[in-house]
Amino acid sequence: MNRLVLSLSLLSFTCVASQALARPASQPDTQQAQAVLDRLAREPLRYEGGSAFPLGFRQAPGYAGRQPTRVLIGYHLEGATLRGEFIALDADNRPLQAAPLSGKLTQAPQGPGPVSCQIDIALPTPLRLEGQCAPNLISGAYAEHVPASPLLFLIPGLAETGATTGQYMMKPWRG
Repeated sequence: MNRLVLSLSLLSFTCVASQALARPASQPDTQQAQAVLDRLAREPLRYEGGSAFPLGFRQAPGYAGRQPTRVLIGYHLEGATLRGEFIALDADNRPLQAAPLSGKLTQAPQGPGPVSCQIDIALPTPLRLEGQCAPNLISGAYAEHVPASPLLFLIPGLAETGATTGQYMMKPWRG
């Protein structure tokens, strides 16, 4: 009887968890997205890049709806600190995600060339970019860490955190 209760509990939890994970990421409304895009357009350093990886934006595997195809980043420097905006757009330039970003230069600038930097984007699942920042290019590696749910510790093997990693390269935004 106890096994049946435990099995039914785990089955119901699995159904609820899979439905929650299958929902597409929350999308900003038009006014919020336009406000973020307006702030981004005023930033002195603006970059764009292609996006072929929808899972990084918390969309479920197999989701066939709107996918991010273009990413925009704009920021300004306050000493060695970066502050700015991030927005992911679909093929029709509609916003899918918008979030503030912050970061830092991890080494002192030695002239006009690239400098090591770290950028954290405040998405529902934080995204970290680490690499080189320069006026004409930012590039490096990204990492998204998905924290394990405390309830998953009940099931052996599911307590590990998921991580998504890869490379990025963004060139100056053409506007």
